[in-house]
Amino acid sequence: MTDINVAVFVGTRADLGPLEPVITALADHPDVRVTLLTGVAFDVDELRAALQESDRARVDIVAVAPPVDLDSSTDMLVHAAAMSQGLAVALADHVFALAVVLGDRWELLTVVPALFLAGVPIVHLHGGEVTDGALDDRVRHAVTKLADIHCVATERSADRVRQMGEPADRVHVTGAPGLDRYHEIEPASDAELTALLGREVVRPLVLFTYHPPTVGDVADVGRNCADAVRACTSFGGVVVATHPGFDAGRDEVISALEAQAAVDSEFIVIPSLGHVYPRVLRAADVVVGNSSSGIIEAASAHLPAVDIGIRQQGREHGENVLHSDEGFDNVRRTVGEALEPSFRARAAAVVNPYGDGRSSERIVEAVLTAVSLGRMKPFVEESVRRP
Repeated sequence: MTDINVAVFVGTRADLGPLEPVITALADHPDVRVTLLTGVAFDVDELRAALQESDRARVDIVAVAPPVDLDSSTDMLVHAAAMSQGLAVALADHVFALAVVLGDRWELLTVVPALFLAGVPIVHLHGGEVTDGALDDRVRHAVTKLADIHCVATERSADRVRQMGEPADRVHVTGAPGLDRYHEIEPASDAELTALLGREVVRPLVLFTYHPPTVGDVADVGRNCADAVRACTSFGGVVVATHPGFDAGRDEVISALEAQAAVDSEFIVIPSLGHVYPRVLRAADVVVGNSSSGIIEAASAHLPAVDIGIRQQGREHGENVLHSDEGFDNVRRTVGEALEPSFRARAAAVVNPYGDGRSSERIVEAVLTAVSLGRMKPFVEESVRRP
């Protein structure tokens, strides 16, 4: 087994964070060559710059479409067509032994069918999860049926994938690869935070990320984001907000963030924290918003998390997570509860259901099993799976 060209699709920074440990582990393998495919938030130079410095010279990068600003489903459809054309060229010019994709983003509905039709075995990370409040569920489950190997984060996720008729020997419980970034990492010091933020840190330090919903009307997304922002700032500390993902309603969220930053010096907007995100998260007092980071990663930082609205509804989480409905009063009350010493102690003792921070080595082992798979995949009947 030598010189296996593995394609890894990286659409946005939401993919790049959890994929980074996997990219590094694949690049470390003596028999593997890594090609990153991108086509939503990055061009080639931007993605290379966003990688860890040690990986920049060790991977090839192919942009199947230029970066794009998206604000509607029409924008997505137009960009999907551009990505399809770019993927056709990339798949004609490169021979991939297999491909790795992660999660449930809308762009996978373009990327994964193209890989499937080209006969490239697909390894899917983070399948089998449930987010009742987002359309992502349907994307995730659709990818499961096209994928050949499944690297899931939890035993419950593995059960769901097998429930969809997937053979048990193709389902690997590896944990969440994004947690590998938190293994033995120290929190950022106050001096480092001051240098990053351009001002001294006042506690409580709140890390805030709010994404548009993918179910229902986005008309209220700007107002809901603004309400949540005001709730966070009402505690008197510094709030660090990062930009949302590339979904319809993104511009309204960014406008709400920028409006608060214009009148409040303790509200700081940073488009992306990139490689320093894990250390900033470890240094924060609470993470607030509706990002999967609060559900999956905050537990590894032993940090209280406040999950707002329905976007992450139904997702497994640790005992460090509190749920809040939308609205200033609801968010303020819940953040206050999360900052109570008793709840902070509860978060400090939490065991993360998504794994131990050593997932990437398990994923690489599972990835390499896909090389020898044939095109056919049996469907396992429920009566056979559970006599």
